[in-house]
Amino acid sequence: MHKFLSSLPMSRLLAAPAAIVALLVLLAMVPQAAATSTSAIIDNLVAETGVPLSRDEQRVLEKGVDLLEKHYLRAIDVEALLGEVFTGLREHDKAEAERTEPAVGDDEPLTRVALALNGALQTLDAHTAYLTPEAEIDMRVRISGEFGGLGLEVTMEDGLVKVVSPIDDTPAERAGMQPGDLISRVDGESIKGMTLRQAVTRMRGLAGTDIRLTVRRQEVADEFDVTITRDRIRIRPVKARAEGSIGYVRISSFNQQADMALKAAVEQLEAEQNGGLRGLVIDLRNNPGGVLSQAVQVADEFLDNGDIVSVRGRYREDARYTAGLGDLMRGKQIVVLINSGSASASEIVAGALKDHRRATLMGSRSFGKGSVQTILPMGRSYGALRLTTQLYYMPNGYTIQAHGVVPDLYVEIERPDDEIAAPRREEDLDNALKGEDENGDTASSLPKLSGKRCQEILPEKQEDQMLACAIAYLRLGGFEQLATTTAVPVAQ
Repeated sequence: MHKFLSSLPMSRLLAAPAAIVALLVLLAMVPQAAATSTSAIIDNLVAETGVPLSRDEQRVLEKGVDLLEKHYLRAIDVEALLGEVFTGLREHDKAEAERTEPAVGDDEPLTRVALALNGALQTLDAHTAYLTPEAEIDMRVRISGEFGGLGLEVTMEDGLVKVVSPIDDTPAERAGMQPGDLISRVDGESIKGMTLRQAVTRMRGLAGTDIRLTVRRQEVADEFDVTITRDRIRIRPVKARAEGSIGYVRISSFNQQADMALKAAVEQLEAEQNGGLRGLVIDLRNNPGGVLSQAVQVADEFLDNGDIVSVRGRYREDARYTAGLGDLMRGKQIVVLINSGSASASEIVAGALKDHRRATLMGSRSFGKGSVQTILPMGRSYGALRLTTQLYYMPNGYTIQAHGVVPDLYVEIERPDDEIAAPRREEDLDNALKGEDENGDTASSLPKLSGKRCQEILPEKQEDQMLACAIAYLRLGGFEQLATTTAVPVAQ
């Protein structure tokens, strides 16, 4: 209004009828109507519900809403979100009033608001979350690639800790923990009512000490206990070996050491074979992802040009990542193994190599986590938000969100009937974001390989059916040869 008034010539303002001039002056004195502030909405909810807030709890909500409005992937209804928070606070306070013993973590000042806020944030999507100051530190330690504990990638589902994947060469993997396992108790104490961070904290401890987890597994009728000895977890993101003249590289996570470890592994394999590697298998099965920049660098190791991935959102600046010159395998054949546990960063690598026809993808459709989470600090005393801010788009222009990456060749794995369980993917999660596009591929239209047959035609024993198909494919030179042959040449 001030700008409007200043744009009127004084002669016209003075010539206007007195009533209009008076109205304009009155409007100039009144601030323009603005959206109700977050603090005002919170104050109203406190008054309406009778649910009190500490100063720190109110600051967490104010800072959190500010970040959501500025950075979240889609527009949010602030009043509805805060209404969900206060519903959670009221339920928490009621449960605490009825509790006869203090809950785990009651001495942590932000536990109450963390539980309520995370409950509300789960209505936005499956990955946006509030991190208390302690949880923020935990996450940054995990990204660095070294931490203490059991070696499990976990999330929360229906109040229980769900195993996304055991990390290679860790106590959890050696104890037989599997993707999809639900942990209901730690040393006999129920996890119900704990936050994810509280549950993870309970599972950590001094190296050499034992912990007893009570596990629910889909194909097992009753809960059972697993005892694991804690150890110092130093994540080795890459393991490699030679299968004759075929190199095998498993990337288990994309922490900050992944690209360096990959280059070292391939160079070592090439040196062992005197430069005579015929091909490479990159195993991304059950790889839950990690750092975006590491996924880009790993894909770039095998591409000479073109897009790797782009990220697009509502508020944050779009970014496009492209490959530079240099191919570690110098054009030799590559097979990438994926399954329903391949998520996020591993899907970026698989999708980029597929779209550029640099690798043949084998296995089954990937998890479908095509969203970008950004850690946005709220200050040392208040923690951080992990916000979904953008979606990944592959070189061909589609997003993998909820759809995943579809392999070139589907490998049918034969298992006993009691071990068959339907895999859970992104699309099965509560409030999962829907992808905007799909690449058009469907698993039903894929060429299929029998994992058992691949084992049978290899001259050497290979327990891993999918890896057997990858080795046979590379030795024979392609799908047509593999589909018709009755025997694979001996490894050289």
